[in-house]
Amino acid sequence: MEQAVRPETRRSGVAEADDPFRYGWRYVRRTQPDGTVVIEEIPLTRNDLLYPEEGDFVVQEPWHTQAFTYCYSALTAWFAAQSNVVVLGDCRVDWGVPGIRPLEPDIVVLYEVPHWLRQATFHLAGEGGTPVLVVEIASPSTRDNDLGIKRAFYYQAGVQKYVIVDRGPEGEDPVRLLGYQRGPTDWLPLPPDAQGRLDLAPVGLSMGIEDDRPWFYDAVTGVREPDRPEWRQTLAEASERAQDAEARAQDAEVRAQDAATRATRAEARAQVEAQTRIALEARVRALEEQLQRQTGDDAHSPSVEPQAEEPS
Repeated sequence: MEQAVRPETRRSGVAEADDPFRYGWRYVRRTQPDGTVVIEEIPLTRNDLLYPEEGDFVVQEPWHTQAFTYCYSALTAWFAAQSNVVVLGDCRVDWGVPGIRPLEPDIVVLYEVPHWLRQATFHLAGEGGTPVLVVEIASPSTRDNDLGIKRAFYYQAGVQKYVIVDRGPEGEDPVRLLGYQRGPTDWLPLPPDAQGRLDLAPVGLSMGIEDDRPWFYDAVTGVREPDRPEWRQTLAEASERAQDAEARAQDAEVRAQDAATRATRAEARAQVEAQTRIALEARVRALEEQLQRQTGDDAHSPSVEPQAEEPS
């Protein structure tokens, strides 16, 4: 028999700084001495945020969720047609490097993945692939890890480029991008271009800030990759245009059918008129022939002389 146990502090409405669940929680199954199985909800610690376990629930700020949702969906759409490229979001990664425990980047892009098993933990040694890009969206609870120890770990794991979306230690500063590219022995700064964007090659995108939000741009055309609301609007507009085009096509088909019907009717009338004319002409010829015969008969009839009257 299993019984769920939830500490009272989860329901007591304590201040955030005193809330042990402010980072998140996980469920742990424990067997009691009497054989009862208890599923206990325990709070996460800052160290748990660095080394997560499968099934952890991490509390995130709304702006973090917005930035994560856009970055993950845009990268997923960008690589949708490339089956050997894997984009992982909030997925635990076992890097297969001695001394580095599994981490959970916000987003990691892996090239040349031959065997993606789609499990809660991606095992780089078994599933293969090259980590070309990691994006971390720094929250106050994770910022020290993202700017500190994770940088060293990602370099050791062979990541080619590392970008941090940062809003400062309190999460209230204007958003900025911290970019790093792999150097011979350590990370090197990833310099922005004239528009302030970071080149994410070989990904084929650049990354910049617009309206205090991170965005991806096509590295060749410079066109910004849309977010989900823009995709929905684009799809709605395309659907409306398709419906208008279909309505116009149906209207044209109706007009064509009407024209064909009118043409058919006109052709039928013309055939009736032609047949009527032929019949009338035949009747006229018959009457003319009959009249000619009658006229000829009158001309060959013998003449009768008038008789003189006898005198009385």
